[in-house]
Amino acid sequence: MNEEFKISIVTIVYNDANHIETTVRNILFEQEYGNIEYIVIDGGSTDGTLDILHKYEDQISIILSEPDKGISDAFNKGVQLATGDLIGLINSGDYYEPGIISEVVKAYDKYQDCNKFNVIHGDIHMFDKVHSKTYKPFPLKTFAYQMPIWHPTCFVSKDVYRDFSYSLNYRIAMDYELFSRLYKRNANFIYIDQVISHMNTEGISNSNAQKGFKEVYTASIANLGLQTWKASLYFFRRVFLLKLMECKRKLW
Repeated sequence: MNEEFKISIVTIVYNDANHIETTVRNILFEQEYGNIEYIVIDGGSTDGTLDILHKYEDQISIILSEPDKGISDAFNKGVQLATGDLIGLINSGDYYEPGIISEVVKAYDKYQDCNKFNVIHGDIHMFDKVHSKTYKPFPLKTFAYQMPIWHPTCFVSKDVYRDFSYSLNYRIAMDYELFSRLYKRNANFIYIDQVISHMNTEGISNSNAQKGFKEVYTASIANLGLQTWKASLYFFRRVFLLKLMECKRKLW
């Protein structure tokens, strides 16, 4: 396959020695695409994460370890260092479908001239120790009240991160905040009908989900001009559905 396009992949991590190697090995050895720039942004881990990363320092393009101001800050550090035509973000413990980078490149090659801002995305497989399920994205019009695409599946053209950055004011829904602005700017969203990423959902709490809903509420008004009453309605609906899901899980 033609490997003229450089693909930058950024992983952020902090004290995750139990999972970081899964992600690193997936990027380095399971993608079958040679022109990959791999960047790891570590928040100053003290648990052995850095020891694992240094095992692969000859193959990882950049390892940066220093304290940060949160996830948004770590994302921004990574994308600012990236030099690829396409940039993807995959967190520690998550991993890409083996060989999927080649499919992402094919889609980019086909549509790259359609828009300055291109977002390639696809299906996601979420898993923990008990549950496992694959999800497709939602219609883009639902940006009004949720993140309709799965951030770990996204690869964006380099121009996106030249013009946009993750807001440090958002601690959880920073992906929605940025991509809702992209949606407003008529970015080209290119869907691949395949699983792109596998996301480990262990440790994700419902309390964080509710905080994320509140940030979506704020960003939908600020970025998309959604009316306050409508944003409030969407917020309370999502909280209700989350509570309903909690009850169902307890019954299981």
